[in-house]
Amino acid sequence: MGVNMALKRCRKCGLPLRLSKGYVWPGNGVILSRQDPTMRMSIFESDYYSYVWSELEELLGVKVSDIMLRGQRAANQDYVENNIVYGWRKFALRHLPLSLMFERIANEIALFGFGNLELLQYRKRKMLAMKVKQPFDAISLAWGIKGIVELAEDMGSELAWRYEGEDAVFSIQYLPGEAHEVAVELEAMRQIRDAKRELSLAGRLLPPQGDGGKPCPSCGLPEALTELDWREDEGTIRRKDSGKRYIFSTGHIFIAVIRELERRTGRDIESLVMTIAKEYQLRSLQGIPVRSRKGAYRAAARYLFSGGFGEVKDFDCGEGYLEMTIVNPFYIPRLVGRIAGLFEYVEDQEADIDYRVSDSNLLELEIKAT
Repeated sequence: MGVNMALKRCRKCGLPLRLSKGYVWPGNGVILSRQDPTMRMSIFESDYYSYVWSELEELLGVKVSDIMLRGQRAANQDYVENNIVYGWRKFALRHLPLSLMFERIANEIALFGFGNLELLQYRKRKMLAMKVKQPFDAISLAWGIKGIVELAEDMGSELAWRYEGEDAVFSIQYLPGEAHEVAVELEAMRQIRDAKRELSLAGRLLPPQGDGGKPCPSCGLPEALTELDWREDEGTIRRKDSGKRYIFSTGHIFIAVIRELERRTGRDIESLVMTIAKEYQLRSLQGIPVRSRKGAYRAAARYLFSGGFGEVKDFDCGEGYLEMTIVNPFYIPRLVGRIAGLFEYVEDQEADIDYRVSDSNLLELEIKAT
């Protein structure tokens, strides 16, 4: 049972129109949901999370998966309520044909680069089976889909899933007489919403400092995004030059998990996150040629802007040093680690990192070769 899934495209730049209709690039290095302006988005490498969690588990001796699942469930509910079934849509959802509801879910998953969703079997108010090809994260997909279909049927359910090769198969059995579960752990939801406020800089975002990144004259999306290819037949986002996979996602789940890890361990682990982010970036750049020092940092500034990590106001570089000022930085330990990793790759030397953040959301970064 197929799903009619096709992302409508801008005729001028070819990017999915849902990007510009559902999200806004104000020109100041951020990406925000139009429906939920407290939700900041970013575009980043799909294997980043798994690398960070694996490294933190080894360094801290704490299992991250249960904390991640707790935060993911809360974030899924928050996202569904604010972006999919808000207002009158919550009631309309229960009267829509399953094919239309599933098409919306499939397109949303493809837009985020989370996989290609296929409906396998459906018996109204009894069971639902589906397959996700090339899933980014099967667990988060499972809980997200479960929450939406329970709202649609107004029933509780049991979820099971398994892998078939690289694909994930989900089955949902509805529970007659049981209302769907609305509430998640209140503390988890509080942490998610606190993280949203932190990442969106509590709404105190600085206006654009530069030229706006050459937006498409038709849809307004940054020109740099055309370096990425949204492949809905795969459910993936890939760089056109290297084929590397990316996802379009929030960052507040990551921060909420970090905060919970800090609470459980009694440690400030942001310095660890910065080091891990640096090592990840250094590792992911291996084999990529560097034509010029300035060109490498200019390309990084272009990516940070279009990917929602902040706007590079200016930078100065030379042999063994880099100074960079970034407006509206996206979670500083991760961002500083990313730039430091690039520096070490360009200079082929270890970095000595110094940074400060002003009250006006300005990150001033100085990196020198040690």
